[in-house]
Amino acid sequence: MSNARLILVALICAAPAILLLDGPIAQALVAGIVAAGIVIVGRNMHPGETKFLISVIRPLAVAAAVPALWMLIQILPLKAAAHPIWGSAETALGRSIAGSISIDVGATTLALGQYLILLAVGLLSAAVAVDRQRAEWILFSLTGTSALMVLIVTTHDLFGLAFLSAASFARSQVIDCVAIGTVISAAAGIRTVERLETRKASPGRSMPLLLFTLAACSGTFAICLAALILGATGGVIVAAAYGLVALASVVAIRRLGLGPWGIAAIEIAAIGVAVFIAAGQPGLRTKSFLLAFAATAPASLTETSQRMLDDAPSTGIGAGTFAAIAPIYRELDDLSAAPAAPTAAATIAAASEPLPP
Repeated sequence: MSNARLILVALICAAPAILLLDGPIAQALVAGIVAAGIVIVGRNMHPGETKFLISVIRPLAVAAAVPALWMLIQILPLKAAAHPIWGSAETALGRSIAGSISIDVGATTLALGQYLILLAVGLLSAAVAVDRQRAEWILFSLTGTSALMVLIVTTHDLFGLAFLSAASFARSQVIDCVAIGTVISAAAGIRTVERLETRKASPGRSMPLLLFTLAACSGTFAICLAALILGATGGVIVAAAYGLVALASVVAIRRLGLGPWGIAAIEIAAIGVAVFIAAGQPGLRTKSFLLAFAATAPASLTETSQRMLDDAPSTGIGAGTFAAIAPIYRELDDLSAAPAAPTAAATIAAASEPLPP
Protein backbone atom coordinates (compact mmCIF):
# COMPACT_ATOMS: atom_id res chain seq x y z
CA MET A 1 0.00 0.00 0.00
CA SER A 2 2.97 2.32 0.39
CA ASN A 3 3.38 2.38 -3.39
CA ALA A 4 -0.28 3.29 -3.84
CA ARG A 5 0.18 6.08 -1.29
CA LEU A 6 3.18 7.44 -3.18
CA ILE A 7 1.26 7.33 -6.45
CA LEU A 8 -1.62 9.30 -4.95
CA VAL A 9 0.68 11.83 -3.30
CA ALA A 10 2.55 12.32 -6.58
CA LEU A 11 -0.75 12.83 -8.37
CA ILE A 12 -1.84 15.42 -5.81
CA CYS A 13 1.46 17.30 -6.08
CA ALA A 14 1.14 17.28 -9.89
CA ALA A 15 -2.33 18.87 -9.72
CA PRO A 16 -1.12 22.39 -10.65
CA ALA A 17 0.57 21.07 -13.79
CA ILE A 18 -2.48 18.98 -14.67
CA LEU A 19 -4.71 22.03 -14.23
CA LEU A 20 -2.57 24.26 -16.44
CA LEU A 21 -1.86 21.60 -19.09
CA ASP A 22 -5.31 20.04 -19.12
CA GLY A 23 -6.05 18.08 -22.27
CA PRO A 24 -6.50 14.56 -23.64
CA ILE A 25 -2.82 13.66 -23.13
CA ALA A 26 -2.78 14.83 -19.50
CA GLN A 27 -6.07 13.05 -18.82
CA ALA A 28 -4.75 9.84 -20.36
CA LEU A 29 -1.64 10.02 -18.18
CA VAL A 30 -3.77 10.54 -15.09
CA ALA A 31 -5.96 7.59 -16.07
CA GLY A 32 -2.93 5.34 -16.47
CA ILE A 33 -1.40 6.41 -13.15
CA VAL A 34 -4.68 5.96 -11.27
CA ALA A 35 -5.24 2.55 -12.88
CA ALA A 36 -1.80 1.44 -11.68
CA GLY A 37 -2.62 2.68 -8.19
CA ILE A 38 -5.92 0.80 -8.10
CA VAL A 39 -4.20 -2.42 -9.22
CA ILE A 40 -1.67 -2.04 -6.39
CA VAL A 41 -4.48 -1.40 -3.91
CA GLY A 42 -6.41 -4.44 -5.10
CA ARG A 43 -3.41 -6.70 -4.62
CA ASN A 44 -2.11 -5.39 -1.31
CA MET A 45 -5.08 -4.13 0.69
CA HIS A 46 -5.72 -5.99 3.94
CA PRO A 47 -9.07 -7.82 4.28
CA GLY A 48 -10.10 -5.64 7.23
CA GLU A 49 -9.40 -2.45 5.28
CA THR A 50 -11.26 -3.85 2.27
CA LYS A 51 -14.33 -4.60 4.37
CA PHE A 52 -14.35 -1.11 5.86
CA LEU A 53 -13.84 0.53 2.46
CA ILE A 54 -16.75 -1.38 0.94
CA SER A 55 -19.01 -0.37 3.80
CA VAL A 56 -18.13 3.28 3.19
CA ILE A 57 -18.37 3.44 -0.61
CA ARG A 58 -21.34 1.12 -1.11
CA PRO A 59 -24.02 3.80 -0.50
CA LEU A 60 -22.17 6.20 -2.81
CA ALA A 61 -21.56 3.68 -5.59
CA VAL A 62 -25.19 3.61 -6.74
CA ALA A 63 -25.44 7.40 -6.85
CA ALA A 64 -22.11 7.66 -8.70
CA ALA A 65 -23.23 5.07 -11.26
CA VAL A 66 -26.33 7.03 -12.30
CA PRO A 67 -24.54 9.82 -14.27
CA ALA A 68 -22.25 7.25 -15.92
CA LEU A 69 -25.22 5.14 -16.98
CA TRP A 70 -27.03 8.21 -18.31
CA MET A 71 -24.01 9.29 -20.37
CA LEU A 72 -23.78 5.77 -21.75
CA ILE A 73 -27.45 5.92 -22.75
CA GLN A 74 -26.81 9.27 -24.44
CA ILE A 75 -24.32 7.78 -26.91
CA LEU A 76 -26.48 4.78 -27.84
CA PRO A 77 -28.29 4.92 -31.22
CA LEU A 78 -31.76 5.47 -29.77
CA LYS A 79 -33.72 6.93 -32.66
CA ALA A 80 -36.91 7.38 -30.63
CA ALA A 81 -35.13 9.65 -28.12
CA ALA A 82 -32.60 11.18 -30.52
CA HIS A 83 -31.90 14.91 -30.47
CA PRO A 84 -33.84 16.83 -33.18
CA ILE A 85 -30.54 17.83 -34.79
CA TRP A 86 -30.18 14.28 -36.12
CA GLY A 87 -33.57 14.56 -37.85
CA SER A 88 -32.39 17.76 -39.54
CA ALA A 89 -29.17 16.06 -40.61
CA GLU A 90 -31.16 13.11 -41.96
CA THR A 91 -33.30 15.44 -44.05
CA ALA A 92 -30.28 17.35 -45.36
CA LEU A 93 -28.35 14.21 -46.30
CA GLY A 94 -31.34 12.36 -47.67
CA ARG A 95 -30.58 9.11 -45.88
CA SER A 96 -31.43 7.42 -42.62
CA ILE A 97 -29.24 8.25 -39.61
CA ALA A 98 -29.22 6.32 -36.35
CA GLY A 99 -29.22 9.38 -34.12
CA SER A 100 -28.56 9.58 -30.39
CA ILE A 101 -29.45 11.85 -27.51
CA SER A 102 -26.01 13.43 -27.76
CA ILE A 103 -25.31 15.80 -30.62
CA ASP A 104 -21.64 14.74 -30.50
CA VAL A 105 -21.09 11.09 -29.63
CA GLY A 106 -17.31 11.54 -29.46
CA ALA A 107 -17.53 14.44 -27.00
CA THR A 108 -19.95 12.54 -24.77
CA THR A 109 -17.74 9.45 -24.85
CA LEU A 110 -14.80 11.61 -23.79
CA ALA A 111 -16.90 13.15 -21.00
CA LEU A 112 -17.81 9.65 -19.81
CA GLY A 113 -14.14 8.75 -19.70
CA GLN A 114 -13.33 11.89 -17.71
CA TYR A 115 -16.11 11.10 -15.24
CA LEU A 116 -14.80 7.57 -14.78
CA ILE A 117 -11.32 8.98 -14.14
CA LEU A 118 -12.76 11.16 -11.37
CA LEU A 119 -14.47 8.15 -9.83
CA ALA A 120 -11.22 6.19 -10.02
CA VAL A 121 -9.32 8.98 -8.28
CA GLY A 122 -11.96 9.06 -5.57
CA LEU A 123 -11.78 5.29 -5.12
CA LEU A 124 -7.98 5.34 -4.91
CA SER A 125 -8.09 8.19 -2.40
CA ALA A 126 -10.64 6.40 -0.23
CA ALA A 127 -8.64 3.17 -0.30
CA VAL A 128 -5.39 4.88 0.65
CA ALA A 129 -7.05 7.00 3.35
CA VAL A 130 -8.51 3.97 5.15
CA ASP A 131 -5.33 3.91 7.24
CA ARG A 132 -4.90 6.94 9.52
CA GLN A 133 -1.21 7.46 8.80
CA ARG A 134 -1.74 7.27 5.05
CA ALA A 135 -4.63 9.69 5.40
CA GLU A 136 -2.26 12.17 7.06
CA TRP A 137 0.06 11.91 4.07
CA ILE A 138 -2.84 12.86 1.82
CA LEU A 139 -3.87 15.73 4.09
CA PHE A 140 -0.40 17.28 4.21
CA SER A 141 0.13 16.71 0.47
CA LEU A 142 -3.05 18.64 -0.22
CA THR A 143 -1.84 21.40 2.10
CA GLY A 144 1.47 21.70 0.24
CA THR A 145 -0.29 21.70 -3.12
CA SER A 146 -2.55 24.51 -1.88
CA ALA A 147 0.52 26.62 -1.11
CA LEU A 148 1.78 25.94 -4.63
CA MET A 149 -1.56 27.06 -6.06
CA VAL A 150 -1.22 30.34 -4.18
CA LEU A 151 2.26 30.77 -5.64
CA ILE A 152 0.86 30.26 -9.14
CA VAL A 153 -1.87 32.88 -8.63
CA THR A 154 0.55 35.35 -7.03
CA THR A 155 3.09 34.94 -9.81
CA HIS A 156 0.41 35.47 -12.42
CA ASP A 157 -1.02 38.58 -10.74
CA LEU A 158 2.32 40.23 -9.92
CA PHE A 159 4.14 39.59 -13.19
CA GLY A 160 1.21 39.38 -15.60
CA LEU A 161 2.29 36.05 -17.06
CA ALA A 162 0.00 34.50 -19.64
CA PHE A 163 0.02 30.87 -18.58
CA LEU A 164 -3.24 31.24 -16.65
CA SER A 165 -4.88 33.48 -19.22
CA ALA A 166 -4.24 31.01 -22.01
CA ALA A 167 -6.45 28.32 -20.47
CA SER A 168 -10.20 28.81 -20.25
CA PHE A 169 -11.24 29.78 -16.72
CA ALA A 170 -7.84 28.51 -15.48
CA ARG A 171 -7.45 31.32 -12.96
CA SER A 172 -10.90 30.82 -11.47
CA GLN A 173 -10.19 27.10 -11.17
CA VAL A 174 -6.93 27.80 -9.35
CA ILE A 175 -8.77 30.20 -7.02
CA ASP A 176 -11.33 27.47 -6.32
CA CYS A 177 -8.46 25.13 -5.41
CA VAL A 178 -7.04 27.80 -3.11
CA ALA A 179 -10.44 28.09 -1.40
CA ILE A 180 -10.46 24.35 -0.77
CA GLY A 181 -6.83 24.59 0.35
CA THR A 182 -7.81 27.15 2.99
CA VAL A 183 -10.10 24.62 4.64
CA ILE A 184 -7.61 21.75 4.17
CA SER A 185 -4.70 23.69 5.68
CA ALA A 186 -6.88 24.58 8.66
CA ALA A 187 -7.73 20.90 9.09
CA ALA A 188 -4.04 19.98 8.86
CA GLY A 189 -3.21 22.57 11.50
CA ILE A 190 -5.91 21.23 13.83
CA ARG A 191 -4.56 17.72 13.32
CA THR A 192 -1.04 18.88 14.20
CA VAL A 193 -2.29 20.57 17.38
CA GLU A 194 -3.95 17.31 18.38
CA ARG A 195 -0.65 15.53 17.82
CA LEU A 196 1.08 18.04 20.08
CA GLU A 197 -1.53 17.53 22.79
CA THR A 198 -1.17 13.74 22.69
CA ARG A 199 2.62 13.73 22.41
CA LYS A 200 3.04 12.44 25.96
CA ALA A 201 1.22 9.26 24.95
CA SER A 202 3.62 8.85 22.00
CA PRO A 203 7.10 9.95 23.14
CA GLY A 204 8.61 8.97 19.81
CA ARG A 205 7.13 11.98 18.06
CA SER A 206 9.60 14.74 17.37
CA MET A 207 8.65 18.06 18.95
CA PRO A 208 10.68 20.16 16.46
CA LEU A 209 9.03 18.34 13.55
CA LEU A 210 5.56 18.88 14.98
CA LEU A 211 6.27 22.59 15.55
CA PHE A 212 7.62 22.93 12.02
CA THR A 213 4.51 21.19 10.65
CA LEU A 214 2.25 23.51 12.63
CA ALA A 215 4.14 26.56 11.35
CA ALA A 216 3.90 25.30 7.77
CA CYS A 217 0.16 24.64 8.08
CA SER A 218 -0.41 28.04 9.67
CA GLY A 219 1.61 29.76 6.95
CA THR A 220 -0.29 27.94 4.21
CA PHE A 221 -3.60 28.90 5.79
CA ALA A 222 -2.53 32.54 6.02
CA ILE A 223 -1.40 32.84 2.41
CA CYS A 224 -4.46 30.94 1.12
CA LEU A 225 -6.74 33.24 3.08
CA ALA A 226 -4.89 36.32 1.82
CA ALA A 227 -5.12 35.10 -1.78
CA LEU A 228 -8.85 34.56 -1.37
CA ILE A 229 -9.46 37.99 0.10
CA LEU A 230 -7.44 39.73 -2.61
CA GLY A 231 -8.38 37.70 -5.67
CA ALA A 232 -11.56 35.69 -5.16
CA THR A 233 -15.15 36.63 -5.83
CA GLY A 234 -17.67 37.04 -3.05
CA GLY A 235 -19.25 33.67 -3.75
CA VAL A 236 -15.95 31.81 -3.43
CA ILE A 237 -15.10 33.65 -0.20
CA VAL A 238 -18.50 32.77 1.27
CA ALA A 239 -18.04 29.12 0.29
CA ALA A 240 -14.60 29.00 1.92
CA ALA A 241 -15.94 30.71 5.04
CA TYR A 242 -18.77 28.21 5.19
CA GLY A 243 -16.25 25.36 5.02
CA LEU A 244 -14.19 26.88 7.82
CA VAL A 245 -17.28 27.29 9.97
CA ALA A 246 -18.22 23.67 9.34
CA LEU A 247 -14.71 22.62 10.37
CA ALA A 248 -14.90 24.79 13.48
CA SER A 249 -18.27 23.21 14.32
CA VAL A 250 -16.72 19.75 14.22
CA VAL A 251 -13.94 20.88 16.54
CA ALA A 252 -16.45 22.46 18.90
CA ILE A 253 -18.55 19.28 19.00
CA ARG A 254 -15.48 17.19 19.83
CA ARG A 255 -13.92 19.59 22.31
CA LEU A 256 -17.06 20.59 24.19
CA GLY A 257 -18.69 17.18 24.08
CA LEU A 258 -21.94 18.57 22.69
CA GLY A 259 -24.85 16.17 22.82
CA PRO A 260 -27.55 15.55 20.21
CA TRP A 261 -29.28 18.86 20.95
CA GLY A 262 -26.09 20.85 20.51
CA ILE A 263 -25.30 19.10 17.24
CA ALA A 264 -28.88 19.66 16.02
CA ALA A 265 -28.61 23.38 16.87
CA ILE A 266 -25.43 23.70 14.83
CA GLU A 267 -27.03 21.90 11.88
CA ILE A 268 -30.13 24.11 11.99
CA ALA A 269 -27.97 27.23 12.14
CA ALA A 270 -25.89 26.03 9.17
CA ILE A 271 -29.00 25.31 7.10
CA GLY A 272 -30.45 28.68 8.01
CA VAL A 273 -27.32 30.52 6.91
CA ALA A 274 -27.24 28.58 3.64
CA VAL A 275 -30.88 29.41 2.91
CA PHE A 276 -30.27 33.09 3.76
CA ILE A 277 -27.27 33.25 1.40
CA ALA A 278 -29.15 31.53 -1.41
CA ALA A 279 -32.18 33.79 -0.98
CA GLY A 280 -29.91 36.83 -1.19
CA GLN A 281 -28.76 35.96 -4.71
CA PRO A 282 -30.55 38.32 -7.12
CA GLY A 283 -29.93 35.88 -9.96
CA LEU A 284 -32.40 33.42 -8.48
CA ARG A 285 -35.26 35.73 -9.49
CA THR A 286 -34.04 36.48 -13.00
CA LYS A 287 -32.50 33.28 -14.32
CA SER A 288 -32.10 29.58 -13.75
CA PHE A 289 -30.98 28.46 -10.31
CA LEU A 290 -28.18 26.54 -12.07
CA LEU A 291 -26.69 29.83 -13.28
CA ALA A 292 -27.55 32.13 -10.40
CA PHE A 293 -24.16 31.63 -8.74
CA ALA A 294 -22.05 31.86 -11.92
CA ALA A 295 -20.37 35.05 -10.75
CA THR A 296 -16.95 34.17 -12.20
CA ALA A 297 -18.18 33.57 -15.75
CA PRO A 298 -18.55 36.30 -18.38
CA ALA A 299 -22.07 37.69 -18.56
CA SER A 300 -22.34 36.82 -22.26
CA LEU A 301 -21.49 33.19 -21.52
CA THR A 302 -24.01 33.01 -18.70
CA GLU A 303 -26.69 34.38 -21.02
CA THR A 304 -25.69 31.83 -23.64
CA SER A 305 -26.07 29.04 -21.10
CA GLN A 306 -29.48 30.36 -20.07
CA ARG A 307 -30.71 30.30 -23.68
CA MET A 308 -29.37 26.77 -24.09
CA LEU A 309 -31.15 25.59 -20.95
CA ASP A 310 -34.40 27.15 -22.13
CA ASP A 311 -34.14 25.49 -25.55
CA ALA A 312 -32.70 22.09 -24.58
CA PRO A 313 -34.96 19.03 -24.90
CA SER A 314 -35.87 17.10 -21.77
CA THR A 315 -33.17 14.49 -22.46
CA GLY A 316 -30.37 17.05 -22.84
CA ILE A 317 -27.86 17.54 -25.64
CA GLY A 318 -25.18 15.12 -24.48
CA ALA A 319 -22.49 15.47 -21.85
CA GLY A 320 -19.43 17.38 -23.03
CA THR A 321 -21.14 19.05 -25.99
CA PHE A 322 -21.53 22.55 -24.57
CA ALA A 323 -18.61 23.95 -26.57
CA ALA A 324 -19.97 22.52 -29.80
CA ILE A 325 -23.38 24.12 -29.59
CA ALA A 326 -22.65 27.31 -27.61
CA PRO A 327 -21.63 29.39 -30.68
CA ILE A 328 -25.14 28.92 -32.09
CA TYR A 329 -26.67 30.63 -29.06
CA ARG A 330 -24.26 33.57 -28.79
CA GLU A 331 -25.24 37.05 -29.83
CA LEU A 332 -23.98 38.27 -33.21
CA ASP A 333 -21.72 40.87 -31.59
CA ASP A 334 -20.32 38.42 -29.02
CA LEU A 335 -16.88 37.41 -30.28
CA SER A 336 -15.77 35.67 -27.09
CA ALA A 337 -15.07 31.99 -27.08
CA ALA A 338 -17.33 29.67 -25.12
CA PRO A 339 -15.27 26.62 -24.25
CA ALA A 340 -17.12 25.57 -21.11
CA ALA A 341 -20.30 26.18 -19.20
CA PRO A 342 -20.07 28.77 -16.39
CA THR A 343 -21.05 26.24 -13.73
CA ALA A 344 -20.76 22.49 -13.43
CA ALA A 345 -24.47 22.31 -12.64
CA ALA A 346 -25.29 24.11 -15.88
CA THR A 347 -23.12 21.67 -17.80
CA ILE A 348 -24.92 18.68 -16.33
CA ALA A 349 -28.37 20.18 -16.81
CA ALA A 350 -27.80 21.24 -20.41
CA ALA A 351 -25.98 18.07 -21.32
CA SER A 352 -27.29 15.14 -19.39
CA GLU A 353 -30.05 15.90 -16.93
CA PRO A 354 -33.79 16.06 -17.69
CA LEU A 355 -35.25 19.55 -17.38
CA PRO A 356 -38.58 20.31 -15.73
CA PRO A 357 -41.49 20.76 -18.17
